[in-house]
Amino acid sequence: MRKYFVIIALSVMLVACNSGPNNNHKPTDSSHSKLYFLQAKKQGYVVAGPPGLANVDKLEKFYEEYLNQISSTVALAHYTDEGDPIYVDLEFNGEEILYTYDNSWDGFGGQNKGVRKTTCTQMNKRTGPRGDRNGTEYYLTSCKEDIGYSDPDREEYFLMFIDDKERE
Repeated sequence: MRKYFVIIALSVMLVACNSGPNNNHKPTDSSHSKLYFLQAKKQGYVVAGPPGLANVDKLEKFYEEYLNQISSTVALAHYTDEGDPIYVDLEFNGEEILYTYDNSWDGFGGQNKGVRKTTCTQMNKRTGPRGDRNGTEYYLTSCKEDIGYSDPDREEYFLMFIDDKERE
C-alpha cells in the first residue's frame, strides 16, 4: 500500500513539473512561428537584432513600390536582447498600408502581448544621425488607429533603422 502511495505521489509531482508554460507553443492569434534570427533571415524576413541586419533590400524595395503605388508586402522580424522575435507585416494595396504588429512571442512583452493592426497612408524615411550612428530610418504615419505608437509625440510607427555601417 505504501509503495503505491509513493508511486502515485511521484507521478503527480512529475505531471505538475511538466505542465508549466512552454514558449514553443504558438500563440493563438499569431500568424508567425517562433523563428530564430538565422531562420528568419533564410525565410526572407527583413531582420534586425543583436546579431545585426539582414535582407534590408526587401524593405527598401517595399518603400520604392509604395512610392510608385505598386501593391507589395514585406515581413520584418525584430529581435529583443533575449532573442525573442517581434514581427511586423506590411501590406500595401496601392492606397494604404495594413500595419500588423505582433509581439506574441516576446517573453518580456508584459500584459499587452498579441497582434494589433491599423492602416496607414504614409510611409517615410529619414536619413541622417540617430544617436551616435548615421543611417536611414523607415517609419509609418497618418494611421487610422493608435495601436501603440513607437513615437507618440510624432504619431509614428518605427519600422527599422539601417545603419550605414551595417548594410548587408
